[in-house]
Amino acid sequence: MSHRSRDCERRRPHDHLFTGLVLIVIGSAALLEKQGYGVLDFLWTHWPLAITVLGLLRLVTARNARQLGSACFLLLLSAWLYACETSYLGLSYHNSWPLLLLALGLGKILMGSFGLLRGRGDAARRDGEGQP
Repeated sequence: MSHRSRDCERRRPHDHLFTGLVLIVIGSAALLEKQGYGVLDFLWTHWPLAITVLGLLRLVTARNARQLGSACFLLLLSAWLYACETSYLGLSYHNSWPLLLLALGLGKILMGSFGLLRGRGDAARRDGEGQP
């Protein structure tokens, strides 16, 4: 069995869980809308909460720094999207997109810095292996 197919098999339970939850949410929203509860208006405004939930799931299941960084990115992205959707502090997509670029740039710099630091630690360990 190839490395790629083993990775896909490991991810499948999470994929099925996420797909199942999405279908349940969509079906529940449609059912409640049919009953006259006006759920679609709420979901239309608060859709970034779905990204928040995904970020929280990734945060809870993070096993390394990269997964933790991915979870934090999703949480910050959802906060920005929610702030724009609700005009929190006067933010909109039109006036706050530079904040997103700054955050992405900072994230890249941090990822590069951690990669360099990790690389130095690995090199130091390799250099010390031959010594008693």
